[in-house]
Amino acid sequence: MRSKGARNARFDERRAELLGRLRARLTQRGAMRPTLRELATAAGCSVSTLNHYFGRRDDIVMAVFEDSGQRGQGQFQATRVAGPDFETSVRDAATLSWTVMTRHGVAGMLAMGMVEGMRDDLLGPVFIDRMFEPFVIALAERLETHVARGQMREVDTRMAALALASPLLLGALHQGELGGAKAYPLDGEAFVDHVVQGFVRAYRAD
Repeated sequence: MRSKGARNARFDERRAELLGRLRARLTQRGAMRPTLRELATAAGCSVSTLNHYFGRRDDIVMAVFEDSGQRGQGQFQATRVAGPDFETSVRDAATLSWTVMTRHGVAGMLAMGMVEGMRDDLLGPVFIDRMFEPFVIALAERLETHVARGQMREVDTRMAALALASPLLLGALHQGELGGAKAYPLDGEAFVDHVVQGFVRAYRAD
């Protein structure tokens, strides 16, 4: 007879394995809200198995949101820590954001979250809470440090964080998930520099 702890460990291990396959299917290009049966096929299991480990389809998507938020904790933590001077600090945060979105698959995760969450009263708020807002909050905390140092003018730092994050997100989606890189390519480094310069001019303390 196996202990309860051993059973729980096996459950968590199997759930994590399924979650990885489900995340891959949900972020697959052209996925467009796969059905529960399609998710089960991608996970290599039955619908009843998915129900056992996750619940309904919405529960699966929310589990992927939660997992993605946990995976982003390193980026969020790095984003919180302000650099010594305002412009370099903003540039470092923007470059990190652009890099993880365009080179590490984060833009694909965000695109999936938007597809699943748009106009959905359940999934939309969960996507914002688990995947998007933690980055905005971390960036706002970084900016608050610069306000406290007198390097950045006093503003609503959450609004300022959104003003910095939004063009980076749109640019990453434009180039990758929307296929804009083929017909309308952007020089990523130049684009980040453009966004950073505009932000610094707008928010630097006089």
